[in-house]
Amino acid sequence: MTGRARHPLAAVVLAVTLVTAGCGSRPDLTDDRAATLQAAVLQVTSAAAAGRWDEADAALADTRARLDAGVDAGEVSTERYREIDRALDGVTAAVAAAKAQAAAAQAAAEQAAAAQAAAAQAAAAQAAADQAAAAQEGPRGPAPKPKEKGPAKQEPKAKGKG
Repeated sequence: MTGRARHPLAAVVLAVTLVTAGCGSRPDLTDDRAATLQAAVLQVTSAAAAGRWDEADAALADTRARLDAGVDAGEVSTERYREIDRALDGVTAAVAAAKAQAAAAQAAAEQAAAAQAAAAQAAAAQAAADQAAAAQEGPRGPAPKPKEKGPAKQEPKAKGKG
C-alpha cells in the first residue's frame, strides 16, 4: 500500500492548502482569508486524524461558512470560490471515506472480540460438561490387581556351585 492510499485525506488537504494559499499576485483571495481558511482546514484534518468525526464534520461546515463569508466580504473571487469549494468537496469525501473505514475496522474488531468470547464460553462449557461427566463416573483409581488362586509354585533351585 502506498502512502497516498493510506492517507487520502492528507493529499486532499494539501490540495486545499495550495488552492487557498494567499499570495500578493492573486487578488482573488486575500491573505487574511486564505490564512483563515487554511486554519479551518487544519482543524478538520486534526479532528479526522484523531477519529473525532463529529468535530471534523463541524469544522468542515465552519470552513464552508468562512468561505461564504469571504465571498460576501469581497475577499474571495467567484472563480477562486469555485476552486476552494471543489477542494472542500474532496476533503468532505476523504473524511467520509476515513470515517467509513474506521467504522468498518471497529465493526471487525468487535466481531473478532465476540467470536473470541464465544469460543472461550464454548470451551468453558465443554470443560464443565467434561467435569460433570467425570464426576458421574465416580473416582478412578488404579486398576484392581488380579486375584491370586493360591500359593504360587516355586521352581526348585538348580544345584551347583555356589
